[in-house]
Amino acid sequence: MPRAPSGTNLRVMSAARAAPLQKEKPEGPLGKRLAGDASNYFLNGLAILKEMVADFRQRDRFFKYKASIVAGWLVMTAASLAIACPGSSVRRGEMDARLVLSDKLDRPSLTIWNESKAPWYDVTLTVNGQYQAAVPSVAPGEFITITPKQLMGSSGAAPADLRFQSLQMRSRDDSADLTEDLNQAWERIRQTPRR
Repeated sequence: MPRAPSGTNLRVMSAARAAPLQKEKPEGPLGKRLAGDASNYFLNGLAILKEMVADFRQRDRFFKYKASIVAGWLVMTAASLAIACPGSSVRRGEMDARLVLSDKLDRPSLTIWNESKAPWYDVTLTVNGQYQAAVPSVAPGEFITITPKQLMGSSGAAPADLRFQSLQMRSRDDSADLTEDLNQAWERIRQTPRR
């Protein structure tokens, strides 16, 4: 190893800064600054992704097999979770109910069919926001018929000539607002010519 001559004065220089650099404050409208930062992050992410792809290409085929197995497992897990999670019918409260309104205006009645593949348990029907009726269960393909005699409110039984204006239905597992279907049924009855 070469030795430095003994008579020379060697001076050591440090690469550290004497004072930290002052960060420039960005100027201009906030929208342009945010757009500039967003494009910087996007381009940095793109560069990292390109490096990862280049690194993956340089790997041997056994590593690629392992990576494809892990990727397949992740895809199947995500698909399983998407299938197993409750669907939109639970959130929206459809219950697969079909409503039929009696056209006999002197004897109003509602018939609600269970068109789902599962039974409804602990069904509560609320008419006009104040009268309720309860049914323990309704099997698939069966129906409930509600008349004013079966409806009870805080002031007692519903009047015999009650006009059904709104209808909400709730079961142990789901709920549905059938008011729109009820309004459509009333519209059909109004348009049907009387004999």
